[in-house]
Amino acid sequence: MSKNKPKKSLGLGREHKDITCAVRLPQTMYNQLCEVAKAENSSISDVIRSALVSRIELFNDKEMEKQLKEARLEAELRKLREG
Repeated sequence: MSKNKPKKSLGLGREHKDITCAVRLPQTMYNQLCEVAKAENSSISDVIRSALVSRIELFNDKEMEKQLKEARLEAELRKLREG
């Protein structure tokens, strides 16, 4: 068996061209990031991407909840006007 098994995908798929984004981290955060990557048998980049996916999903969930709330309020207003 090969030691260089492909890592599990985060479901992001590979886009035509990836973008590299430099981020400055305090040394303590970097050290913790290294510990997490090692504990998860993963790369630092994978840990960062996973955290970004979680943060984006949280943002999208909040936006969807806000839209649902607005739609419910509009429906209630229509009911009041009609009834």
